[in-house]
Amino acid sequence: MKKRTWALGFGGLMAAGVATVGILTAGAAVNSGTGQISSDRAKEIAMEHAGIKAEDVSYSRAEKDYDDGRLVYEVKLWTADLREYEYQIGAEGGAVEDFDYDGKAAFRKKASQEDREAVISEERAKEIALDHAGLKEEEVSLVKSELDYDDGIAVYEIEFYGKDYREYDYEISAGTGEIIGLDWDAENYDRKSRPEEEKGQNTGSLTMEEAKKKALQTAGVTAEQAERIRIEQDWDDGRMVYEGEFVSGTMEYEFEIDGETGRVLDWDAESIYD
Repeated sequence: MKKRTWALGFGGLMAAGVATVGILTAGAAVNSGTGQISSDRAKEIAMEHAGIKAEDVSYSRAEKDYDDGRLVYEVKLWTADLREYEYQIGAEGGAVEDFDYDGKAAFRKKASQEDREAVISEERAKEIALDHAGLKEEEVSLVKSELDYDDGIAVYEIEFYGKDYREYDYEISAGTGEIIGLDWDAENYDRKSRPEEEKGQNTGSLTMEEAKKKALQTAGVTAEQAERIRIEQDWDDGRMVYEGEFVSGTMEYEFEIDGETGRVLDWDAESIYD
């Protein structure tokens, strides 16, 4: 039987030992005019966090978006050995907020039949996940821990929440202990850490006309330049929001705006020809 190594990471992220899937903050490459990092810097932050070099990346993409009123970069990286990385990075400060890794295709390509079988225990798989997250068992609430099979590969699915309300979702090879899938989500953390005045149910103090004005300002267009404007009031997670859409030139915009704070919660802009 070949000698086995309990791999605790992926790419170069774990090359020097256990790393914590924490928030990484960028320092340089900030636009002095807006205080925001550039799309190239967002890609660099993603590569630094993943532990891969630019020459390892076969394709990359970084797009601006809005998440709960904050401007973020959605970054995707693909490597030549079939690994996929997806990041959400704050445009102001460069914090890694959400992270998703898919290494199943790369693992299947190199795995032997022995690697596909269940060898390590469920407890060992949980240890690997907790070590990688930099957490102890008493610091988390376990949601799921079970053995499953994905295209003939034995995989442990481990899900838990940290005390900071962040959600961790691991897929670990039951044959080698390699992390072949990871989803790290700060969504619940953001909701819990939101200022008290932004939490819970509210009656809304923003008028529909003010919400419309906010949407147009975000798009950088005037009321005269906008056509087919639609806006309506709705409720989302106990908050009153305004949802709407409009067209300006060759671009179509969809938005969701907090009815209490005026924050842009969701934003989508695309060509009318797409």
